[in-house]
Amino acid sequence: MNEKYQFLSILAVVSALIWFGQFMPELIITVLSIGLFAAIAWFRPRYLLSVLIIYFVSRPFLVELNGGLKLAGDIAIIVLLLRVVFNTWRNNQFSSIFKLEIYEWAYIGFILVGIISALMTGIGLVPIIFQVRKFVMLYLLYYGLKRLVWTDRDVYRHLNVIVSMAMVLSVHGIIEKLSQRQWLIPVTWRDMFLSPTNIERVYGILGNPNSMGLFMVGALVATVYLLNKTKSKMYYVPLVFVMGIILLTYSRGTWLAALVAGIVYFVLTRNWRLFIHLALVGAIGFALVYTPVEQFDAMIESGGKITISEPKEDGKGSLGDRFNSTFEDEDVERSTSTGRIFYIKKGFEIFKDSPVIGTGFATFGDSATLVYSSPLYKDYGLAGIYDYRDKDFFSDNQYIQIIVQTGVVGTILFAVFMLNMAYRMMYAKDVSKELRYFALSLWFFIGVSGFVYNIWENQVFPLLYFSFLAYFEYQRSQNEVKHQ
Repeated sequence: MNEKYQFLSILAVVSALIWFGQFMPELIITVLSIGLFAAIAWFRPRYLLSVLIIYFVSRPFLVELNGGLKLAGDIAIIVLLLRVVFNTWRNNQFSSIFKLEIYEWAYIGFILVGIISALMTGIGLVPIIFQVRKFVMLYLLYYGLKRLVWTDRDVYRHLNVIVSMAMVLSVHGIIEKLSQRQWLIPVTWRDMFLSPTNIERVYGILGNPNSMGLFMVGALVATVYLLNKTKSKMYYVPLVFVMGIILLTYSRGTWLAALVAGIVYFVLTRNWRLFIHLALVGAIGFALVYTPVEQFDAMIESGGKITISEPKEDGKGSLGDRFNSTFEDEDVERSTSTGRIFYIKKGFEIFKDSPVIGTGFATFGDSATLVYSSPLYKDYGLAGIYDYRDKDFFSDNQYIQIIVQTGVVGTILFAVFMLNMAYRMMYAKDVSKELRYFALSLWFFIGVSGFVYNIWENQVFPLLYFSFLAYFEYQRSQNEVKHQ
């Protein structure tokens, strides 16, 4: 079979299984999805990234409908890891398994500190494993991907899948918004409590406007790359949609991170033509996607009357309102009493009591505490902050979480992880300037995002970031071999 059709056939089978699998018994879809994903990881590992992009972007939606789809992605990554180990053993290169960069060793050290300190705090194994999975699984994907052979054809395939998924998310997000969150979403999401500041945002298949915004930035980059390389004008359609949807997420943290990354990129490259091009497309996205959707939404809410961009009752009805609210007394007070500023203050309070290696994973504002809570919350006045939502909180700041949970030792290790990555990107003379500058821009994006999101637990954007990092390291290793 032609390789192109083989690839498309695999994607079609995967898409059909995960979307129609919601109607199957949980045990059956668990077996089928794990078996299919494991087979792809072992026999067609070059296709796996595209499969995982479809899967992880759809996963929040799918698992609400059928929990049997929960494990397929993790199993596929583990099988990929086993395939890589098998290949190195077969080629008598077993020692290369332990050939890691400084930032990789630092990341592993950070994980070990979080585990050890959690055990010392008395956290059970289940919450620890739950949290370690969030940090480790996509690193393992990176570990496997950078040891595969990357061709230009593979890169184009993966990027086109990202763009295709962005279009699916865009259409779904618009339907979700115009239906007042009544169509094409799980019942649990339809009945979910949303604060007045969040109710106007597009959540999409990802079930989170910030995750939606983060993925759309990745899709924006993928679309621009394909547009420049192929010169195909058809990519203007997803580009306009992506621009409009990024605005409809009202994700201020994403906008800020994208602004910083954009400044870094354009200052380094001085590609002002691209800057003007993106600004024009952004204006078109605002005019053809954001504005009509907001107008139709306002018309539907007002019972069919046409309104001209009137603010909502809570004062958060426009992009300007969203930006201005960041500095309003009410929002600052909310952040100080139960929001990001409050978590940072409480975080340093806990850090003072456990400064060396912290309190451990699953103790403060991470994914595990959302599910299992934390034994520390009662002692530090954090228990029941969000009882009205029947859940605990995200720290919404990756760095305060790292400081609290891993102390000085873990924070230094994580800093080495981040800074050594940046150093390699900056001084990687074996790759093109274009690739280095883009890598640094992406590093700034994920770095800034960490101040407002638990970005390394997000999975969707780290999936794209670690995949790019694997490609970057592969290119660097190939060029080093050529120059020897």
